[in-house]
Amino acid sequence: MTVACGMLAFATAFAVSASSQDTDYLDSVTREAVESLKAEVAATPTDRETARERARLVWTWVNAYSLEGNYVPVNLTQTVSNLLSYPLPAGNARYLELDNYVRELALHEADPGALGTLVAKGGPFEAASFGTLEQTYTVGNRPIQVGGGFLVTKHFMTNHGIYQVNDPSGDNYLTVRSSNTEVEFEFEWVNIRGMHGGFRRPAPTLFARVVGSQLNPGDTVTVTYGDTTEGGRGLRFPTISSDRMPFPIYVALDSTRHFLSLPIQQVEVIGGRVAGVHGFVPSIVKSGDPFTVSIRAQDAFYNRATGEMPAWVVENEDETLATIDSGSNAIHTIEKIVLTEPGVYRFKIRSSDGSISGTTNPVLVEEDPKRRIYWGDTHGHSGFAEGIGSPDQLMRWAREDARLDYVTHSEHDIWMDDFEWNVLKDNVERYSEEGEFIAFLGYEWTVRKFQGGHHNVLFRTTADRKRIPAQTHGTLSRLYQGLREKHQPNDVVVIPHAHQPADYRMNDPELEPLVEIMSQHGTFEWFGRMYLNHGHQVGFIAASDDHLAQPGWTMPRGGSLSQQTGLGALRANTKSRDALFDAMRNLSTYASTGDRIILDFELNGGQMGQRIPFASSRQINGRVIGTAPIKDIAIVKNDEVFWERDYLIDQNAGETSEQTYQLVFYSDSEPAHPMDNPRGRRPWRGTVSLSGAKFAGHREVTPGALEITSESQANLNVITRGNVRSITVDLEEVTEEAEIRLQLRELAETGGIASYRANTPLPSVNLSFQLSELTDGSDRKEFKVDTYTDHISLRRVHESGVWDVQFEAKDFGTRQGDYYYVRVRQANDAIAWSSPIWVGGYPKQ
Repeated sequence: MTVACGMLAFATAFAVSASSQDTDYLDSVTREAVESLKAEVAATPTDRETARERARLVWTWVNAYSLEGNYVPVNLTQTVSNLLSYPLPAGNARYLELDNYVRELALHEADPGALGTLVAKGGPFEAASFGTLEQTYTVGNRPIQVGGGFLVTKHFMTNHGIYQVNDPSGDNYLTVRSSNTEVEFEFEWVNIRGMHGGFRRPAPTLFARVVGSQLNPGDTVTVTYGDTTEGGRGLRFPTISSDRMPFPIYVALDSTRHFLSLPIQQVEVIGGRVAGVHGFVPSIVKSGDPFTVSIRAQDAFYNRATGEMPAWVVENEDETLATIDSGSNAIHTIEKIVLTEPGVYRFKIRSSDGSISGTTNPVLVEEDPKRRIYWGDTHGHSGFAEGIGSPDQLMRWAREDARLDYVTHSEHDIWMDDFEWNVLKDNVERYSEEGEFIAFLGYEWTVRKFQGGHHNVLFRTTADRKRIPAQTHGTLSRLYQGLREKHQPNDVVVIPHAHQPADYRMNDPELEPLVEIMSQHGTFEWFGRMYLNHGHQVGFIAASDDHLAQPGWTMPRGGSLSQQTGLGALRANTKSRDALFDAMRNLSTYASTGDRIILDFELNGGQMGQRIPFASSRQINGRVIGTAPIKDIAIVKNDEVFWERDYLIDQNAGETSEQTYQLVFYSDSEPAHPMDNPRGRRPWRGTVSLSGAKFAGHREVTPGALEITSESQANLNVITRGNVRSITVDLEEVTEEAEIRLQLRELAETGGIASYRANTPLPSVNLSFQLSELTDGSDRKEFKVDTYTDHISLRRVHESGVWDVQFEAKDFGTRQGDYYYVRVRQANDAIAWSSPIWVGGYPKQ
């Protein structure tokens, strides 16, 4: 992220250091080594011979520095990781980064006031609104010379307006002004790579260069985002609510343009007016036991709504369960709800005027539940790494907004220091409450695929927990070794995931019981199958991999996070720390794409995640209670579907002029080469046109997937990555000659960072479906994309399907160690996967 600069002039200016103070945060041996390092960097640049020794010392130094509450420069810890975890590079860019950070730390030690202060003014701002934010920098003890200046950056995950400096009357107009009237600024665009530029590749970033005269200590510089003095509407703020929306600024003290990061200021973005409502209930309760219904009003972007809320009515079928008066609170809990009759219940929520409505997930009332289902997210990020928001927001969102039973703030270790690790530990202790909400301490071990890939590491408790980070344990075998040296295996859960894929050839059976097969990055069922096919006894779980401090309930954001958030279901008897952690270790789990689908699955009485005694006769029983009509259920045996039932398709020819169809889009996400990153996203964009029928309406899972422009024409915009995306269309005035035509534009795959296969161009396609010629109610068109076969299906579906399905199947086998798991798909594209059951054989030891 930093660029080359000439900082040698600074090196001799740092002669005064913390070692001359009365107290020192470093022990005497480390202090002596650090002072020698400063002198060595000033005299001799880091190279391949000295890089690792110096990086190890910087790692010790910066962690001690952080524990004093000091600001750690952006990306410093990642630079250390790059030098300690991977083969040393031939070029000198990484070594120069390390030297620059040594100089930057030395500058802060020698002169804590060198860089001055930054203060933000304005807000809170409503999501997607226009407004004006000011950040004022007061020059510190070091002047900013002519040729130096300010890098006004944009975090790569914020979707606010793009800064512009040429049209004072336009939106997103940005100005930079100083209290020093002799100073002026000239703008240019500098290519920057990193979390405050282009994350994967350099992107243009605004630089305000000082001209005319230097800025002196005490001078102020004000950056105005959305300057409205010439008539503009201001800056369009992000659609994301956050308690700490980043608007990063870097300062260059001279023309060498060594950009020094300034601490991110607290800028709050809040949700907008209410546009929807959702409810949360426990999945399983005992007959007669009281439980809580939680209601959450949200804006159009899933943020917690603000402003005046309508009165709400909560109904159980036609019976009013509760009423809630209008007011300003977006979240309500209705306590001590009691249901005595066993069965499945779904509560409806509507505003008193009927303009807004929603539902809860289903609750199954049983006389004597064998176990409960607890929902959570093991993989969420914040602004502590390359994400957005504070650690406190992540915990509050999990507990209050998403109504999770458990969560892990699994921050990337390559961006984490010891101070931040202590914050994560403190939050786990502060926010956890036995029986109510359990936070697990964890982090994401973050190395590239050729050294083991990404893994989340969770701990049962917080006491004496030491992370085993990439900076010191940069290969998967070293991670396993380090965890075993520092912790008891029974207190650790390691969960690999797919978008920077873990090495599925390796697995520590005591540490790594689960595999994450879905997140906002994509759907990766293939990844779980890879572990199973390599003989590992692992269960399935899903998570959000959210980077906005919004775990468990957040909308797709586009780009690399284009899917709904995933959830992990834990099957346990109580909501306690030990019971939930043991459920993960015992593989008593299943994965969901975010809907709280109730799934049960037995084989000869054995439960998901178990290995049962060998039997050639195998009786499979299960039940699915959906959050939407069930589309299909499949049982996978040894990587092949051996039993499948479709519950939604209408195989009878339509005899009326009003009919309902689903357009279903699919693309595979499995990598073309072993151990490579998954295939990227496939966009499907173009038009949908009708002849012999008219649009009567449509329903879509992803907002904006279909935009109806006339009675016979619509625009299409769908993205898939290992999942299906369905659009349900209601047609009227359907004739025998009715036809649906699709014209797909020439595009290319997007995202993905595969090493051995580039994103592939996708040619334009014209195709049509004759409604009268659907075989058994469906038709499918396939498209070859080198080694892949993508497809579009048209399905005639029932207007209302079944929501509660009990299924059974029989199988016979002679092989020890066969595995079975269940996959459920709903009409709203939600998916759930059970953990496998193994028949006979024996697990790895």
